[in-house]
Amino acid sequence: MKRLGAAAVLALVVALPAAAATKQYSSGRLSLAIASGRTTEHTLNVRDAGPVSHVAVRVRLSATRVGDLTLSLRAPDGSTVLLAQHRGAEAKNLGTGSGCGGRFAVFDDAEGASLADVPAPFVDTPLKPEERLATLNGKEAQGAWTLRVAADGAGGTGTLQCWQLDLSRNVVESRSASSGRVAATLSYREQDFGYRDFRLKIRRAGRTLFDATPGRPIGQGWRPVELRVRDLDGDREPEVLADFYSGGAHCCTYSAIYRFVRGRYVHATVSWGNPGYRLAGLDRDPRPELVTADDRFNYAFTAYAFSRAPIRVLSYDRGRLRDVTRRFAGAIAADAAAQLRVYRTRQARADARGVLAAYAADEALLGHPERGWAAIDRALARGELSPRGTGYPVGKAYVAKLRVFLRKAGY
Repeated sequence: MKRLGAAAVLALVVALPAAAATKQYSSGRLSLAIASGRTTEHTLNVRDAGPVSHVAVRVRLSATRVGDLTLSLRAPDGSTVLLAQHRGAEAKNLGTGSGCGGRFAVFDDAEGASLADVPAPFVDTPLKPEERLATLNGKEAQGAWTLRVAADGAGGTGTLQCWQLDLSRNVVESRSASSGRVAATLSYREQDFGYRDFRLKIRRAGRTLFDATPGRPIGQGWRPVELRVRDLDGDREPEVLADFYSGGAHCCTYSAIYRFVRGRYVHATVSWGNPGYRLAGLDRDPRPELVTADDRFNYAFTAYAFSRAPIRVLSYDRGRLRDVTRRFAGAIAADAAAQLRVYRTRQARADARGVLAAYAADEALLGHPERGWAAIDRALARGELSPRGTGYPVGKAYVAKLRVFLRKAGY
């Protein structure tokens, strides 16, 4: 396997398809009375079919005394799981806020503690139900799911304000794309937002030429983002791009790019790091550019929250990515202007090291390094390059590090 290094500019946004295996079903805002000696019920009708693979229950209710309540979940086949029975003592609420707003008390097998061991209003950690919700795995998801709240004791009253059902189904999902004679399908299984059993099938002129697990890295933590079939190098033979995201706050993304070579498909993986990438037509050439950013700048001079990365433009040519950023002065100038706009905000000036490093790199690409260094000199004089307690070089030490960094990075 050939690995291509690259960086990126725009974070890929993970969006689950409409028929996602994991969905959250909500009651919406309720105002159902909980009365002493009675059982209050509310039902959610799930239309999606398939065997259950994971269940979690979210509850928002108020009561005179939570310890007087018994909560249970009834599945479409009539199976019942006890969530909580006379737990919570004198607490007045499960969850916080009004209606479906605020925070829920969440019952989930996977982690957490007993409701009796968690302080009210029971939102700091998932709650282990009295009986395992996993006993519902394998049962049909489609149908009526009912939350039952029974109130015991003389003064057991309250209001069920909202409840939600997080439900995963053990079904195969897929994404498809095509262009001309080439069609691709990526299939996988998802459970509680963990993905597995990836399979990529590529057909060309009606023949299946690739049918295997996509290129590494891949695994439980990686999420599919997009599947595209696009001619990247203008040879009238479309490539297949399978994009994945690690599921972290901002990192990482990678692509497996497949090209047709002598009767079969070969691939390379591209690690985009923190920022992701996008396809764009920056000139009149029909070949798209891969617009990204230089991920080496992230964390280089300050924490990620204050880091900025200069634009980077790549071109795909017969299995290789080439840096063609300097060909696109207009895109570089626009990025430099964007860096300056960020720098002028109050938050950025609290720690200007990251954004000014990116701005200096853009100006160097444009052939005007003196502009970047002039901005840095002014920031140095104003003390904007010396925030406290960051663990990164400040002041003149930062300037010295940046000069070396830009030279070694080819700026």
